[in-house]
Amino acid sequence: DTSKKVKSVIRRRQADGAWLCAAPYGYILNKQKQFEIVPTEAEIVREIFRLYLDGWGYKKIANHLTDTGVPTPRMSEQLRKEAEGEESRRTAKNDWAIVTVQGILDNDFYIGTLRQGKYTRAKINGKDVKRDELEHIVIEHHHQAIIDYRTFATVRALREQREKEKSDNTIRLDPNMGY
Repeated sequence: DTSKKVKSVIRRRQADGAWLCAAPYGYILNKQKQFEIVPTEAEIVREIFRLYLDGWGYKKIANHLTDTGVPTPRMSEQLRKEAEGEESRRTAKNDWAIVTVQGILDNDFYIGTLRQGKYTRAKINGKDVKRDELEHIVIEHHHQAIIDYRTFATVRALREQREKEKSDNTIRLDPNMGY
């Protein structure tokens, strides 16, 4: 019964546009619970999109950010907390991960869209299950965008094209060929 009530409150808060997690890289959540852009991080997000459009891959972008000393999202969060006098218990890595770059390029939060309820959990201690896109709670123009829609859509189309090309180029072994 308690679990059902908690889930109900969470769903209602999501539907009302209340953010329940840490702010994505490039943003902070101010005292009024509104998203503010962090200018230095926003420029890094724009650079990631620019580099991808210039033909760079995830690994090359991640290595470039690491080599040029750009703090990772976790490092940025940690530095912000330390500057405010708070203690941070999480450990931060110096190297940018490929999945972090992919996550930024795939996140429509950067065009001002708030998307929540992407996952659900059948049991309290169970695994998260990805929900169908039609079941997501989506609020467009929810906050200030870092990336314009055209750039985001172009990157998404390019990513899909590259994924398709990559899957077309994989060698398919025929079990009847007797390798």
